[in-house]
This record gives sequence, C-alpha cells and structure tokens, in this order.
Amino acid sequence: MAAIVLANLHATALTSRSHNPFFRREQLKSLHDTLRREINSIRKALQQDQNVTDAEASIEVATALRHLTEHYSQINPKAELESEYRTTKGRDAAERTEPWGVVYIEPNLGHTPFLSVIEPLGAAMAAGNCVALKLENTPRALPSLLRSLLLKALQPDVFHIVVTSPSEEAASNLLLVLQDTRVERPKYAQLVSSCGKVIAVVDRTADLSAAAEAVVAARFSFGGTSPYAPDMIFVNEFVKEDFVEQVLRHAIRYLATTAPNGTLSSTSQPKKRNARDALATLAESKDWYTNIITQGSTGAIVELSNRHTTHVPLPPKSSAPVLAISAISSLDHAIDLITNDSNDRLSAAYHFAAPAHTKYLSQFIRSEVTFLNHIPSSLLLGPGAPLSYKVDIENRYRREHFLIASPVLVKPSGTKILVETTGKYAEKLLEDAAKEIKEPKRAEWIAIGFFEQGILIGLGVYGIPLLTCVGASLFFGIRAGLRRFAVI
Repeated sequence: MAAIVLANLHATALTSRSHNPFFRREQLKSLHDTLRREINSIRKALQQDQNVTDAEASIEVATALRHLTEHYSQINPKAELESEYRTTKGRDAAERTEPWGVVYIEPNLGHTPFLSVIEPLGAAMAAGNCVALKLENTPRALPSLLRSLLLKALQPDVFHIVVTSPSEEAASNLLLVLQDTRVERPKYAQLVSSCGKVIAVVDRTADLSAAAEAVVAARFSFGGTSPYAPDMIFVNEFVKEDFVEQVLRHAIRYLATTAPNGTLSSTSQPKKRNARDALATLAESKDWYTNIITQGSTGAIVELSNRHTTHVPLPPKSSAPVLAISAISSLDHAIDLITNDSNDRLSAAYHFAAPAHTKYLSQFIRSEVTFLNHIPSSLLLGPGAPLSYKVDIENRYRREHFLIASPVLVKPSGTKILVETTGKYAEKLLEDAAKEIKEPKRAEWIAIGFFEQGILIGLGVYGIPLLTCVGASLFFGIRAGLRRFAVI
C-alpha cells in the first residue's frame, strides 16, 4: 500500500503541479481553515491523549496554526514569477531552488503531537512538495481526528497517509523527516530530530530563583515529555540547599493538579503513572542513589548521588515529570561528569552562572545548542530540531529544509584558468599564488587564564604583605643604624 501511495505522489511531483505558488497557497489556506474550525475537537483530543492542561493544549494548537499562517504569507507569486524569468533578462538566478519532490514524515506523537505533524507538513507543502505522512491505526483520539481532517483539507494527489514505513529502496527517493528514530549519522536526505540528553548546570554565582523557575518549567510543562526538558541538573554543593528550596517553591503548582471538587484531574493520572515508572527505573540503577525530596500527584523531585568513587554513566534520557538534581564540587566536576558519559553531543545545555563561568562551561560541554541563564519557553514546543542544522527556537522546520539549491547562471565567470593557454599567463598565475602569506603582527599581551589567575592571586595574598614587611624592616633598620652612628 505504501509503495503505491508513494508512486502516485512521485507521479504528481513530476508534473510540477505543487510548484505553483497559487496552488500552494490554496492548499495551506484549506488546511488552516479545516483545522481552525475544529479547534475545540483538537484541544479535547490532545487533553485525552497527552498529559497536558487546557492552556497547554491551546498553546500547541495556536502555535501550529500560526506556522501555517506564516508559510502562507511568505509565498509571493509575483516575486517567484520574476525569479523564474530572471534569466530571460540576462540576469543570474543564483538563488534558484527546487522542491525535493516527495517528503515522508514520521512524527513523534509522544510530545505535542499536533504541532509535530502540522509544522513539518506546512513547511514541506509551502516549499512545493508532495507529502506522505505516517499515522498508525491506534485507539488514541488525535491520530484518528488528524486522519479525517487532513484527508479532507488536502488534495489526494499531493498528500496521503500511510500506516507503514517505506522500504529502503523506496526511501532512497524521499526526503525523510524522522522525529522519533535515532540515526547515528544522518544522510543529506534525512531530517533527523535530535534525541540526546539535556543537562543544566547551576553554579554558586547563579541567580538561584531564576534558575530554579526555568528548570522547573522546562521539566514539568507539557507533562515533562519535551525533548528539551532537562534530564539532570548539576548544582554546586555550596548552594544546593538554597537551590532545592527555590525549586520546591516554584514546583508546587506543577506537582499537585486537582479538579474543582478536590479530586485528581483527568490529566493527573497518566502523569502519576509516568512519574512512578521513572522513579522505579532510577531506584534500580546500579550507579546512582535516589533520594526522593518530594513527590506529588503529577511528578517528583529527586536527588541523585554517585554510588562509586569513579565517573559513571548518567541516567538515561527521561520523558517523565521527574526533576533530578545532583551536587557538584566545581564547574570542572560537572564538565568531567558530562564529557565522560558518552561521545554523543547533548541536545541542549542550560548554564546558570556569572558570564565568565557560562563561557567556560559552553566552551567545554558539547551541545547542539546552549542557553545561558535562561530557557526559552518556545523551545519546549515541538520535536527536537533536525541534526546538523542551525537550531531555530521558534520554527523547528523551515521552508528551506525542503528545498534543493538549483542555481542558473547567465553571466560568464571572469576567470581565465581553463581558457587561457599561454604559458606566460600560467606562470604569472603560479607566481602570484606562490607568494608568501604575510602574517600580521600579533599584539603582545599575555592571556590570563585559570592558572594565571591563581598565580596572581597567590602573589597578591602572600607577596604584597611579605614585600611590605621586608620594606618596613629595611626602613626602620636603616633609620636605627643611622641614629646609632650619629650618637657615637
């Protein structure tokens, strides 16, 4: 079935029907209109399937619809027509692009599933592609609702839904959007979402209240399922107690969700099960002691401590509302724990400290993206950003992700390397290329690093008092000697 669907989509792509800017705008408007008419049904399905509040469901739907509106407004038929005929006027079309053709989307339905489907779908269609979307037959409410809405909104020859993944041979002709599949080295025709761990480091120089508020919101929002929720928070041992106090203060509204009659709300039960399973996994760890600081109906806060005297692997990535805190003795201690965990880069790193210290942390902790003294709330929406691309906080997928560069050049190049045949020109070219590179004179200054700072501090603490004592001794000694000889 998937093979037949993909063949039909490829046939449409060859006709270039979806390249037409008016057709693309028509499809995006139809999709937006269909979805906005069913906002209440979509929100209800999200609350039924996910561990989210009504406000969180509303934010997800609003963000998805906003993306469609932006894609629609960015399509400019007049500008595209001018670009198409630029070469007829003797001008280069150096920025010309073409759609990939057929895009296959395999969404992550475990976190903000509506946005995870609509965002890449809208970007792919805005770029002029045909799309195959994988939605398995499940008893969940949202996939069934999406199936009916999307098939009604979009033309069947440019969009279709499949229930199975394409074969390796069929996938070779597709641009793959893989949000929930781990690929060690993605190919150029794969947009693979980052799925690494996320770590936060809180130094003694940080604003503890702001840091606590940020990590609590990131960990517990949307049921704790965001791929950018912190899996571990390393806190300097000197401020750990104060930090935990701030965490507890900010986490109260997340850890207890009750209905108006005082009973647990419908979204609390799945969160409670997820938190319980995550705590059981941590308790079974052979490398970490788990101390539950507090546990509510919808999550928990725990402290982890190393069972051994050597570095051990960090706990696995979590998608449960459990905030894990571990004490560190220094910034270098945190760096060692993180860098010795694995060779994989972190999906994100959050550093809370003074500017000089955050620079030091971001320099030695490898991460797809690093945030200093803040965590953007929009980062928590949607899937992980595609690997090897610049992380866009507001838009995980941009129209450019689904286009191929295809420049058309009219003006001849000014170089004569391939057409000039005289030896004189070649000798001159070689002579110029072989000239010594003139190295600019570097400013004479000494970089003051970590060890240099220690030396200077030591000299200041011990050297200055010592020199003062020696100077005073010489002064009073010489004066006493002069007085003595004067008396004699």
